Amino acid sequence: MLSLNGYRLVLWNGSTDMRLSFNGLSGLVINEMKEDPFQYGTLYAFFNHRRTQVKILGWDIDGLGIFYKRLSRGTFGTPVYNSETKMMVLSKKDLLLILEGVEVRFRKRYERSVRPKKS
Repeated sequence: MLSLNGYRLVLWNGSTDMRLSFNGLSGLVINEMKEDPFQYGTLYAFFNHRRTQVKILGWDIDGLGIFYKRLSRGTFGTPVYNSETKMMVLSKKDLLLILEGVEVRFRKRYERSVRPKKS
């Protein structure tokens, strides 16, 4: 599987042509997301229209890499996006849940513990 430790994860809202590869996905990141795909530490996830395929683009120390997964059955979950930016930043846990097939809705995270007050 893919190691996501230390990476910022950005999910693109919209269907992506899975024929796109390094140049096409990099162009999408630059022109539509207004980000730099050659910046180390950020991964960009793209799904096809039917949400049966995902490509994750990222810069590794010496070049671009693509992780590509195609489901044999079922679909990936659909998170709730910000309609203005057409992208969202995910936590490592959220992306792994999507890749594992868990239906996740990103609405609000509730605080589960009370932080002690500083005295």
